[in-house]
Amino acid sequence: MSYCVNCGVELEKGCPDCPLCDTPVINPKEKPIENKKFVYPETINIPSSLSKKYWVFLITMIILIPNLVMLILNALFFDNHVFPYISGGFAVAWIWFLFPLLWEKIMPMLILAIDALALLTYLYTFRIFGDDSGWFALVALPVVIVMWALGNGFIFLFKKTKRKSIRTAAVLGAINIMSFVIEICLNMFYLGRLQIPVSVIVTACCVSLMIFFIVLAKSKRLNAWVSRKFFM
Repeated sequence: MSYCVNCGVELEKGCPDCPLCDTPVINPKEKPIENKKFVYPETINIPSSLSKKYWVFLITMIILIPNLVMLILNALFFDNHVFPYISGGFAVAWIWFLFPLLWEKIMPMLILAIDALALLTYLYTFRIFGDDSGWFALVALPVVIVMWALGNGFIFLFKKTKRKSIRTAAVLGAINIMSFVIEICLNMFYLGRLQIPVSVIVTACCVSLMIFFIVLAKSKRLNAWVSRKFFM
């Protein structure tokens, strides 16, 4: 058995160089074996599941440590109400973007429900620490519920069909619905009456786009011209 003259590690038979320090092995009694995998591989393949968990852990520490520092400083010196909003925003971002990476099997509807609940909880902190004029029940709650319902509709629809025309119509329809919901909630909260002038304009735009995409899907000649003209 040979040993590295530089670092002294024990070498496998026929090893051309040291796996630790890359020092060439010169042993006239042994011929180097080419294309052999030795004990110490040059690259380490980390499973994708462990890689995702590593990044979740790393980013969580990057988020958590500054929040703990701000919590201590806020308790000792500042004593203001800004910290719950900042930490709550970080918490919602963690739930939205990092929490799904910990799942072995993604369940979109359950994740969407958790995201909606996290957002409502965060918005409710504004009601607790800030203005309690009824905006949460009249604006935030219905808007988030409608967004959650539309998200579930998208998940169901995208599983059932792969037709681009139907998916495009669904996206435009969702934009139109959200426009009505947001405008109605805001006008009822601030003005106390029902007004939907902006939503009517959005509806006209969405209907025009739907007609364009329907014509584009039905006309093979127009579809081929658009694809050729814009390299689609």
